[in-house]
Amino acid sequence: MKLSFTTLGCPDWTLQEIVKNAYQMGFDGIEFRGIRDEMDISKLPEFTTDLDKTKELLSRYKVSVSGIDVSARFAVVDPEEKERHFDETRRNLKLAAQLNARTLRVFGGKVPEGYTVERMIPVLAENLRGMADEAEECGVVLALETHDDWADSAVVSRVMKKVNHPYIGVLWDMHHPFRFNSEDPEETYANLSPYIVAVHVKDSILDENGQTRYVFPGEGDVPIRDMLEMLIDGGYEGYITFEWEKRWHRELPEPEIAFPKFVEKMREWFE
Repeated sequence: MKLSFTTLGCPDWTLQEIVKNAYQMGFDGIEFRGIRDEMDISKLPEFTTDLDKTKELLSRYKVSVSGIDVSARFAVVDPEEKERHFDETRRNLKLAAQLNARTLRVFGGKVPEGYTVERMIPVLAENLRGMADEAEECGVVLALETHDDWADSAVVSRVMKKVNHPYIGVLWDMHHPFRFNSEDPEETYANLSPYIVAVHVKDSILDENGQTRYVFPGEGDVPIRDMLEMLIDGGYEGYITFEWEKRWHRELPEPEIAFPKFVEKMREWFE
């Protein structure tokens, strides 16, 4: 089992701290979702003019780049907006290829005003397919996350069937279909299993007001272990990535506490 974390969980760390801590805490990879004040790492010197130094740093600590996450959304109808998202995707596809990252996470996003999910399914599929050949040229799979208006695994499965391209897949955020779409893990996995190329792991409970509160893996009611067992039994060989949303929820414990707890829990369950 290869373990990684997204940099959402360590929004105050420098690149040096991210890589060094990944190594010392027992992670195999890093999934980049911003560093400090910049969410699009393709704009940072560490990934442009100083890219060779970054590669050397990663090599020195024997840490891989498991993936890159971008904000690009593909359930869009406005041509100018679509081109902006395509541009962000292109920049990061090239960067992912240079870093030997297998996946680039993208969003469907919110359904545009005046549209429905049903009406947007072919639009999303067409837009994803519009970037598929470029993804293949880079050797990087575009991974649509089960997120926002696209957390229904049956709907995402329909999108994938329409796209029908080996370089378009799914990032299974294990939390969202369960928490926000009330899906049984077996249903989610059955719908998504042919397309899963990456996963995000996080756990939560509902507080007394019915609001989601994130907790350490294994301390909530999201059946993470069952989901991971299905994934592994099904032959998944990608990274198991911890998404600790510290950037968006500053009240969460620090990564120095959360990241080792994740590694410890994964070893407890699967070693």
